[in-house]
Amino acid sequence: DHPTYEVIFEDPISLLNAPLAPSSHSDGYPVHVYSHGNMGFGGASPFLMRHFASHGWVVVAPDHTGNTLSDNIDPRPPQTYLNRATDVSAVLDWLEGLPETDPLHNKTMTERVILSGHSFGAHTCWASAGATFDMAQVTADCAARTGSLSGGPCSETELSAFESGVGDERIAGIIPMAGSIDRSLFGSTGHETVTVPIFAMSGSEDPVGADKQFETCDGLDMTWIDIAGGCHQAFALGYCENITDEKVFSIIQTYALAFGRRHVLGDTSDDIVQRLDGSILVADEVDLQHK
Repeated sequence: DHPTYEVIFEDPISLLNAPLAPSSHSDGYPVHVYSHGNMGFGGASPFLMRHFASHGWVVVAPDHTGNTLSDNIDPRPPQTYLNRATDVSAVLDWLEGLPETDPLHNKTMTERVILSGHSFGAHTCWASAGATFDMAQVTADCAARTGSLSGGPCSETELSAFESGVGDERIAGIIPMAGSIDRSLFGSTGHETVTVPIFAMSGSEDPVGADKQFETCDGLDMTWIDIAGGCHQAFALGYCENITDEKVFSIIQTYALAFGRRHVLGDTSDDIVQRLDGSILVADEVDLQHK
């Protein structure tokens, strides 16, 4: 049988309850975590998840409760900006604690995982990777109910969580797609505490500040591709006007898997390294920059 997401979006390719294929890796199954966008759902980028699964990865894509298509809270409460990252940690904890009756019991490589995020999922990526919140701005916006924290005020527990951060050391690399770092939350220097590699993706038809994100993240291991013709949904459900789904999905999944193989599996083959450093471009529509 094939899945239907949010009772609306049919996926005619993915399969439900398929038997588990043997792992291609001696240590188990590598893991990719996905964070959906605002008012999205876990299955919002099925093309990318299928691609990883077809290469022997396990993908986990939690619904971010309170920020999905069916249960969105508006305005966003401050805890939303914390819960997205703690959802990632919780789903990794869940994988590690699967019962012996589960086919994936003790078979997932959760010590080092990659995290991708679409749109608002880019915030999840930065927070989970250990970016530091600007507490002066957070405190002010919570009190005034302005900026990203217009759904405030913040409780003392929430303020303490912002100050402590919500990073997870199991994140070995992040792929923020169609989104950029929120400077109203992380300030001008919050990115500096991120030590894992970053592979940012954006589309030319979707100005989300990816260019400014790249310019203002000196000191990080960051690669950025901008895809000519790509729209906001190029990284999710597709249907862009100026590039076909087949073309844009192929670009995104090829780079994402190469990034995962490099930083989770330690693949240093020429094919992987040259794709990631721009020596080989996957398609003419790709503009790749690295710092």
